[in-house]
Amino acid sequence: MLTQTIPIFPLSIVVFPGHLVPLHIFEERYKKMIDDCTDAGGRNTPFGISYDNDGDIAGVGCTLVVVRREDAGADGSFDIVCRAGSRYRTTQLIEAGPYLLGEVEYFSDDDEDEADPALQKLVRSRFGTLVDLATREAGTQIIDGRDGADAAKQLQEGDAWAIAQRLGLESERRQQLLLMCSENARLQNLAEYLEDLLPILEARTQRKTRVKSNGHTPHA
Repeated sequence: MLTQTIPIFPLSIVVFPGHLVPLHIFEERYKKMIDDCTDAGGRNTPFGISYDNDGDIAGVGCTLVVVRREDAGADGSFDIVCRAGSRYRTTQLIEAGPYLLGEVEYFSDDDEDEADPALQKLVRSRFGTLVDLATREAGTQIIDGRDGADAAKQLQEGDAWAIAQRLGLESERRQQLLLMCSENARLQNLAEYLEDLLPILEARTQRKTRVKSNGHTPHA
């Protein structure tokens, strides 16, 4: 199992492999951390984001590599965009400088794991229903601010990470997904989440429809 020592950035967010993550860097210690994540050849090296729940730093996180950095503002702060990469388990946190370091072991899904097409279809179908409800309830952020039709189209070939990224999940559930070493386990988790969520949203949408129609049911 590959191990490495990397800078650790504790944040109240959970990032998923493969996704772009924008960050605003303003603390001096993290400005230095980002500067230190560039090797002698100018290549960006990874740091890790570990979920920080009121000082309780999760043992599993995800690496990021800076893919774009904006010029610093007058206060020295700057914006970066990172690509999330590999998941890791932290074996030791090291407090020996301005920012945390972590000895980490990288891990991935089980070799024999293969997504169940029926489970994929179920989750995508339920997500499609969610998109329809979100479209009817204009202005909702349940699909991460994306246009409903565009989100549904993008997810026809999407995996559990892609769907979870757009669901507006709370950090604790995102962390649960990050721990899972099976695509089917992640899909099952999302299927159950959507099964519980959809009736609630359907009822809310119906209530709003009744209010708009002043309680009258439209005639056929």
